[in-house]
Formats: sequence, C-alpha cells, structure tokens
Amino acid sequence: MREALSRLAALAALFVLPLSANAQTKPLRHLVYAFTWGTTSNLQMQNSGMTQNGGTTGSGMSDFGGGTQDRGTITVDVLREQQDRGLVISVSEQAHGQRSAPATTCVVFGNTNVICDSNGKVNAEELALVRLLGAAFVDPAQLDAKRHRQVSQNAPGFTTVSDFVIAQNAAGVMTIVETRTVTGTGSRPYTRNVTATIGYDFNKTIPTTINEDAIERSEGVNQYRVVKSQTTLQLEGDSMAAHP
Repeated sequence: MREALSRLAALAALFVLPLSANAQTKPLRHLVYAFTWGTTSNLQMQNSGMTQNGGTTGSGMSDFGGGTQDRGTITVDVLREQQDRGLVISVSEQAHGQRSAPATTCVVFGNTNVICDSNGKVNAEELALVRLLGAAFVDPAQLDAKRHRQVSQNAPGFTTVSDFVIAQNAAGVMTIVETRTVTGTGSRPYTRNVTATIGYDFNKTIPTTINEDAIERSEGVNQYRVVKSQTTLQLEGDSMAAHP
C-alpha cells in the first residue's frame, strides 16, 4: 500500500492530465476484473525502560496485530493512446466493503510507470492491475535470451526494481513471473518485496489473471512493523472480446 501511495504522490505532481477532455471521450475498450484483496499487519514495540500506565516500567516487547479484506470488481475504460505511447485510462473500484473508489484518470506506460490524477483515489489492487496495461508491456525487443526483462524506477523517497520472466508461452497465452523490490528512504525506511504470477494474453495485450503477494518491513524508534498483503484479479469482461 505504501508503494502505491508513494508512487502516486511522486509522479502525479510532475504531470497535469487533461481530465475534462478525457471524461468526454468515448472509451475505446471496457475491461472488468473481479478482485480479492487482504492484508494483515503486526507491530512489535519495545517497552523495556518505558514508562507505562500507573508509573511502572515495562520490559521486553509488545505485539499488536490486525487485518482486513475486501472483494469486488475493478473497471477500466481505455480512453486513448498518446504520442509517447502512454495509455490514458479511467479506473474505478466497486467493492463489497470499504474500498470502493470513484473513477480516476491515469496514464500507464509499457515500463509499468503509472501517473494518476493527484485528486483521485487509486487503491493498491487497482495499481496492481493498471501498471500492466501499458502498450508494449511485453516487448520481445526488451527480452534477453532467457525471456527476462528488468525495469528500474527511481522517484523521490523510493526506488523500485522489477524482474519479469516469461515462464510459459503457448501461442501468445503467457505465464509471467514477477519479483519486485521497493526500497523506501526517509525518516522511516522500509522494504517491500513482491512476488506475482501474471496470466497475460499477448494477442489481446492485457493481463487475464494476477496473483500478487507482498510483504513490507519497516523500522522506527523502538518498533518494527510487518505488513503482508495478497491480491488476486481475474478478467471477467472485455468489450473487444467480440471483435477480435
């Protein structure tokens, strides 16, 4: 989640999207994905030598934990492709719980860079999807002999290194394995490690399934936090399916 918020804050400030014009554009493509999302967190706090209730002094570590989950659908409308091959989209989330999000305009590129309207709300599960929708996300010219591609991103406050490997390819129906490391700097450094298995249709240029597991570790003064999350997405509708 921190990765999504950091990326949006760092990149959205660099661009101004023509939102009013995009809102009036008839979508070129309409995609619907079913999703499930869940997260658990654990916080360890050192209380040795710290004053507690009643004026006593504790010792050792205290543990705090919790979690939440949601499910629903994510809708993407493809609006247009820019001259720089950035794909302009509108993404929204319809959740059964508390994570619903109104439509927000974003631009996504083949190197997984995503730039969204800074006034919008884009959840982590939405970002897990839209970052893979860019034109030429799977570009044979970018692959090495082992069908591997590495993408690095540097932004204020964090760096991201992603490795993609095409594990299987049956006439364009692919299984792609991703490993991603996000390193955050600042007053509370953190590391986020992500592993994902992506079903991708090269002929239709969209992911069909995404299974992503992430674990984030951060340290502060007298505390250590671990946040785990799991996201799954499954393509349910594609307006171009009837028009190959």
